[in-house]
Order: sequence, then C-alpha cells, then structure tokens
Amino acid sequence: MHRLFDRAGRKAGRSVVLAWLRWPGPRIEVAGFFMGFSVVRCGLVLLGLGCVLGARAQERSDTTLTLPPVVVEGERVEQTREAGRRLWRLEAVELERTGATTAAELLEARTGLFVKRYGSGGLATLSLRGSGATQTLLLIDGHRVADPQSGLIDLTLLPTVLLSSIEVVHGPAAATYGSGAIGGVVRLYTLRPAVRPGGRAALRLGAFGERSLGVVAHAGTGRVAVLGAVEHSRTVGDYPYPNPLPPPAVRRREGADRTMTSAFGKVRYEGTWRLEGTLWLTEAHRSLPGPGNAPPVDAQQTDRQRRLLLLAERPLPAGRLTLRGSYQHTLLAYVNRFAGEADTTRTRGLALEATLDRALHPHWALTARTETRWERAALRGGVDQRAAALALHLSGRQGRVRLYPALRVDLYATAGRTFHAFSPRLGLNLALKEGTLHLKGLVGRAFRAPTLGERFFRPGGNPDLRPERGWTAEAGLYGQLRPFVLELTAFQTTLTDQIVWYPGFVAPGLQLWRPINVGRVRTRGLETSLRADVALAASLRLQSGLFYTLTRAEDRSNPATRAYGHQLRYVPLHQLKAFLDVQAGLLTLGLDARHIGRRYLTTDETQALAPFTVLDAHLRLEQPVARTRLSFGLTVENLTDTAYEVVRFYPMPPRHVRVQLRIDLLP
Repeated sequence: MHRLFDRAGRKAGRSVVLAWLRWPGPRIEVAGFFMGFSVVRCGLVLLGLGCVLGARAQERSDTTLTLPPVVVEGERVEQTREAGRRLWRLEAVELERTGATTAAELLEARTGLFVKRYGSGGLATLSLRGSGATQTLLLIDGHRVADPQSGLIDLTLLPTVLLSSIEVVHGPAAATYGSGAIGGVVRLYTLRPAVRPGGRAALRLGAFGERSLGVVAHAGTGRVAVLGAVEHSRTVGDYPYPNPLPPPAVRRREGADRTMTSAFGKVRYEGTWRLEGTLWLTEAHRSLPGPGNAPPVDAQQTDRQRRLLLLAERPLPAGRLTLRGSYQHTLLAYVNRFAGEADTTRTRGLALEATLDRALHPHWALTARTETRWERAALRGGVDQRAAALALHLSGRQGRVRLYPALRVDLYATAGRTFHAFSPRLGLNLALKEGTLHLKGLVGRAFRAPTLGERFFRPGGNPDLRPERGWTAEAGLYGQLRPFVLELTAFQTTLTDQIVWYPGFVAPGLQLWRPINVGRVRTRGLETSLRADVALAASLRLQSGLFYTLTRAEDRSNPATRAYGHQLRYVPLHQLKAFLDVQAGLLTLGLDARHIGRRYLTTDETQALAPFTVLDAHLRLEQPVARTRLSFGLTVENLTDTAYEVVRFYPMPPRHVRVQLRIDLLP
C-alpha cells in the first residue's frame, strides 16, 4: 500500500515544486503554494499586517456560525475523546506546583515521555514510544525549534517560567507536522500578555549552589498588550555520588557549573486580525564534567539561541486563516582544553506557514496547510536545505462515528539531491456512549529527513542518506466517569531505513564513524493513563494522575547479528509515573513518583542499567496581601536519596532541597 502512496505522491507533488527545489541560493519560493511569493515578500506581508491593520477599526460580523470540531494550534485544544490519538495536557497550575525549573524536569515528572539526561545540568533529550530524540518533534507555539544540524534541542535550555501549558501528542503526526514526528509531538505554549497591568517575580534557592531570579511583567492599552520576562540562573552542581568503580568511595562532582540567562518579549494585537510577535533570547555557559568514573576535564560549552516567532490570525465567515513565520539562529561553541579540541556550530533557519480552517458542512471541516522552510549550517563552508509541504485534513462526524483523514506531501532539496515523503493518516473515534466511553483508532505513516549533520558532518557525513520511514497502527479506549478519566492504548510501529552510525576502518588502528541506512525497528507497546480531580470539601481538593508505558522496541535489521530481536539501547521496557496533589485552602501538598525500568547498554542485552524509583515532594503556600499574592514553595527532590543514573556514568543528584519565593501583582 505504501508503494502506491509513494507513486501517487511523486506524481501529485514532485512535478509542482521540483524546479523550485533546484533553485540556487538562499531565496525560497513555493510555486503552487504561495503563487510565486518569495520569502522576502511573505515576510513583509506578515510584518506589515501590524502596521496596516493596527490603524483600522475592529470589524465584527453579525453572523454566528456553529462549526464542527476544528483544531487550531495554540487556540483550541483537541479534546482526547474527539480524536484517534492520545493527548496529555499539563496546565499552568501543574507547572507551578511541581517546582520544576526546566522543561526537562517537568516532562520527566508528569508525562509519559522518557527524558534521557546526562546528569542534572547536562544534555537532556526526549523520547516517546521508543523513538529517538530526533524522531520526537518539539514545537514552541507551533514553531519548530530543533537545531537543523543535530535535529535536537536541549530541554534544560527551556525554563518553565516562560511556559503556560504543555501538550504531548502520542503517535505519528507527520500528516500534520512533517519530518520528525514518528513517536509523537511535544507542544510547548509560552506566556501570553494581558492588557491589564500585572506581573510576578520569583526567587529560587537550592542545594549545590543553585539560585535564580525571574521577573515577568505585562501591560497594555486598547487592543495592544505587551509582555516581557527575564530569568537568570546559576548552579555549581558539585553534588556527591558513589564512585562507580573500585575502590568504593564517595566522589564529588567537579566541573559541573552552569549559568543561563533567558530574555523573552511578546507583543499582541487584537482586532480584525490577531497579530503576535515573540522574541526569545537564550545564552548558557556550562562546564562539561564528563563521565563520573573518569577524572574531571577542562571542557566548556556555550549555547546561544535567538528566535523570532510571528503570528497573524483572522476569523473568517466559515473558518479561520492563520499565518506563521519564524527565524532562528543558534550557536554552540565547545572547547576541551584537556584534549586540545574546539568546535563551533552555527545554524540558521527560516520558515513560513499558512493554515486555513473552514467548515464544509454542518458535520465536516477542512484544514489546509502549506509550509516552506530554509535551513543552513556552517558545515563544509555552508550547506543549505529547502523544504516545502502541502497538507490537507478533514474532520467529520456521521452518527456516533468521527473520522479524521489527513494527507501531507513533503519535498526536500539539499546539495543538489531531492526526495519526497508522502504521509497519509486516518483517525477514527467511535462513541460507544457519548461523552463517557469512546473507542479510538489510528493508522498513519511518518518519516524523518536526515539532519544536515548526518549528511555533511566532517569527517563521517553521508550525503546519500535516505529518510527514515515508518507505519504506525494503534487502538485505544477512552472512558470518563467523573471524576476519573481512563485511557488505554496499544500501538505498533514499523520503521525502515533507520539511520545508524557505524564504525568503518580507514587505516590500521583508525576508525571513522559514518551514518548509513541499515536499521529496521519494530516497536510494540501499551500506554495506560488515569487522572482524577475530586472536590472532597469546599476547601479540600485532590488531583492525581498515573501513566504506565510498556515499550518493546526491537532491532529487526539483520537476523545474522546478535542485536536482532533485542531491545534498543536506552529504551526502558517499563515506565511508571504517578502524582498526587492535595489542596487544602491556601496550602498544597504534592508527591511525584517515577519508576524507570532496565535500560540496556549493549545491543545484545548483555549489559544494562538497573531500574530506579525516585520520589519528589512539594509544598506550596499562598497568601493574598492587598493587590499581591505571596507564594512560598518547598521542593524535596529524590526524597529517598536514591543513587541512580539515567545514562551510564552520569550520576544524578542525591536528596536535596529547593525553596522558592514568588510575588504576583494581581491586575
């Protein structure tokens, strides 16, 4: 079936934009999609909307139209029972209660994601349903933010002080977002400005030299609102840990200090058009201590990220038009004085997107989306990648059955080579009992384009890499019996042409690692979640949740190898997350628990890291004073003082305490 889809996609899409994909230079045009508009023209349109429309009076329509369910990213949340896929959402109140300081801490505590962490302040990447970090897509306000060279984003560089909510979409989402959404999508939503003046300031102190200060302020007039935020944090990171090698002893982490500053600004205009512009600047300096079983090394890393995100949205008589644009510039500078090594990575990216949501019938709606992207990395003197896409989504209802068919065509051009990807998807939702019990199902295709680093890194890059491609099928049951919400999902994914780095001999005693398309992976699993929100009394409320994941991700590449049929490295077979929050008046007590099962270190399952269970406790006390609200937070992480590692030889901190004082200025 997928071969037929490939042929249809080749005929329908490749001939339309092939000439554009071969166009030399950084100028991006999407023939057939934007009718010849260049990036410069489209960018001027997006930026000029604020000037032109800001002077116009707001136009209001007297016509009221009831639309069927339409998903508009960042505006209306897709309800779990109304789609063929699983969605897990964290609201702002949960972000505050956990005491988490970065997206890494929050996602590992209260979602079904597995967060791979190289120590407390090192690189942290995400994995969903056994997929790799480059196979799980992360979006900020609907925009891609992963580095185009590595395909990764460090979750520790995303402070929670700038976030308003988080959504985790499980399962393939290539029909909506394109490359990288094989395991699922994580959508982060940032703070929104309000017209009425307000703000907050938060001071946080913790063990091992941790301290931070964050300030958020917002104000506005008429239809314009502005928000600004800044956070500065520092940590020494010199926590003790057991020496993993004989003789047994306790060592102290050295060279793990870190400093990070984030500045964030957003402007919002509400009129006939809703216009929004966001500027996010991040700079981090950290020492890299290396494995815990080795002597400390004199290595440092500097990260600089600049993001400009633009949005223009207008309601239509029977739908909505949304325009997005983004520009991203990143720099990563690595210096290892001990080994005499230095490397600097620079990337740039520009993206434009137009989405039209429209009602076709009282029970059917259509979403059409076009995208174009340009990415550049400073590899081999500079390499570029261009991409264009067209996606169509339908959502409709016939009796008790809801259907969600979708189709997307992506085309890529890099260094004179082109390829396309055809991503169909069909979701189904059958209401066994409307609003109470639903049967869900989904089948879809997903892919991941090779990163610029995999193609052109020197030495070792492979320009001839093919994209990874896979099919996923899943079925689930969603039940809601107030105050409980239960969901059960079984899934299977088959991935071909997986990109694997293999060593090759270039000279006696010298190996060169090079990526090649050799991998075949079959992943089967089960996801179970339970949430409850119970009001026990007028001033007593209990909120709890549980998420269990069983993931069997097997190498199916070559039956002649020892890896065949065995679990992939660093994919836990079992994972359990649970939390409990008890709110009594102005006091909230919470407990987070997570159990991560065995993670194999070798492809033949002969060596593994032991399972671990970690408990975190939270206390939060609020007190209104005049037009302010004072909040005191206390967090005890690793309550049972468990010695554990997420990645081998990168120890995590022992039991430690973090306190926070926050002042909110109420509007």
